[in-house]
Amino acid sequence: MADLTDSATSADSILETLATKMTEVLSKAQSTPQSQISDSSTVPINIKLDGSNYALWSQVAEMYISGKDKLGYIDGTFPQPSATDPTFRKWRTENAIVKGWLINSIDPSLVGNFIRFPTAKGVWDSIATTYFDGSDTSQVYDLSNSDAAEWRID
Repeated sequence: MADLTDSATSADSILETLATKMTEVLSKAQSTPQSQISDSSTVPINIKLDGSNYALWSQVAEMYISGKDKLGYIDGTFPQPSATDPTFRKWRTENAIVKGWLINSIDPSLVGNFIRFPTAKGVWDSIATTYFDGSDTSQVYDLSNSDAAEWRID
């Protein structure tokens, strides 16, 4: 009987130590800055679109998204498949991640203007239509050569 009591006490001690360690790890993870987290879907674009910095923001955002191999979600090369397509669920998830990156890189006062678009491409195109002023020649080239660009640059 004493052996059972000793085993139970030992197991309780191990469980208590494990619970303490798990609590420490969770607390540390919650207080770790986003830039130190390795999950690429949660690391933010490190610039906020404020309405006056579109040229810089768009270059940084495009570079970030391209670095994650998700550029097709904003340039139209990964179009939305039909809901019955076997790839639809994956596309929907990845589109939501890219849209989240964009929305989270916009000043909160501007988010309401773009959150309603169902796709990352819709958000990207609407931001470009709203803030692109024609002053960045590389953006003029990108926009004029985009199959999806249906607006004129005067």
